[in-house]
Amino acid sequence: MTATEVVHRFFSALGDHDADAVLALLAADADIEVLPADGRVSMDPAASGRAYFAATVGAFPDLTVAVQRVAELGDGTVLAEISLEGTQAADYLGAVNQEKHLDLRQAWLLTVRDGRITQVKGFWDENQLFRRLAVKRLDKIAIVEGASA
Repeated sequence: MTATEVVHRFFSALGDHDADAVLALLAADADIEVLPADGRVSMDPAASGRAYFAATVGAFPDLTVAVQRVAELGDGTVLAEISLEGTQAADYLGAVNQEKHLDLRQAWLLTVRDGRITQVKGFWDENQLFRRLAVKRLDKIAIVEGASA
């Protein structure tokens, strides 16, 4: 399987709500970093990595994952632009469930070696995620604005 095929399988499994299949594509010592989670989730795939992917599919039972673009960057590294959509049905990354619809574009950088993903970095606009889930902005601007109101 090519690196691009592995990445497509990874996101297909996530869209199929199959956290076990997602984790099966990860190397045992995969380095996983989901930057907007900002330390709220440890990404050790043998321990909490399972919890992150299970939380994603569990919080959005109607989750759909669409791969918008994929680019092989060489040496097994793949950049993927995806979109997630779904209606929140459980608390997620600190956002209390208010049954809001989520549609969020994300960028993921994945490295594949011998058919397994060895490194994952996920990026998205955390403020956009929380706005979609009806949570007030968490950045410093919101704190300053709140203090002057």
